[in-house]
Amino acid sequence: MNIPNYTLKAYFDQKKSPCLSFNVFDVNNPCIEKEIEKHRSDYFQVLFLEEGTAHQCIELENITMQQNQISVVFPHQINALKLDEATKGIIIQFDEVLFCSDLLKNELISYNNDLMYKLNHVVLENHLFHKMHMYAKNIFDLFQDLTPIKKEQIRFYIKIMLLEIIEAAHQNYQGFKTPGEQDLFAKFKTLIEAQFKQERTVAYYTSQLQLTPKKLNEICKSKTGQTALSIIHERILTEIKRLLLFSGKSHKEIAFELGFDSPSALNKFVYAKLKETPSELKQELSQIYKF
Repeated sequence: MNIPNYTLKAYFDQKKSPCLSFNVFDVNNPCIEKEIEKHRSDYFQVLFLEEGTAHQCIELENITMQQNQISVVFPHQINALKLDEATKGIIIQFDEVLFCSDLLKNELISYNNDLMYKLNHVVLENHLFHKMHMYAKNIFDLFQDLTPIKKEQIRFYIKIMLLEIIEAAHQNYQGFKTPGEQDLFAKFKTLIEAQFKQERTVAYYTSQLQLTPKKLNEICKSKTGQTALSIIHERILTEIKRLLLFSGKSHKEIAFELGFDSPSALNKFVYAKLKETPSELKQELSQIYKF
């Protein structure tokens, strides 16, 4: 089965408007139709269901969402969403580069299945849902008339909103898994997070996980549709984007911080992935994250 992959860049290109690091719309927006087909995406998607019923398939789980419930879909999870008539709600989409907070990065980037499972379908007491929904409503209202200041407000609201959802889900969900029950993909992602600046070969990670390269690739493809090497490279590329955008460091400093032999090696890596130089990438990111 051919699973399409959605990107925020492609969405904004289609609208012929500047790309943003986030997108916000209500469930009556025509763009919701593309959510019906099973797909993957390179961004997080949060659904706040205010009224009605939604039927969501995330990986192998079929979820029926009711009023005042939340769903967080992680990047690369196969998902599809069908809404009943008279449904009301807000959908917020945002990319990984938005997160500069180490706390938020550490919570999300390891993508352990325990966290995914809890956030794919979040059932909260009404007062907690309404608290989270206020963030979503503020984000939606700010998005209707964007200015550089409002864009920055939205980024802060998204971070606060997600941290609150994570904390509430941890407190309200009783089916915790112990660390020993985390699957191999979660361990692989956690290991990448700890070592990607020094180690970027599949051989290193398979030796640490005591797996063959073939088995690790099978696990990665089943989870994301990507090879193990692509996932390693994706993490490095995400960090390059963050450093180009937020650190103020030179290309030489970024190259050596991330374990490249030289700035030219950094250039070669970025061009191979994106068909643009680090300077061109920085200019593009500056437009997306313009303050």
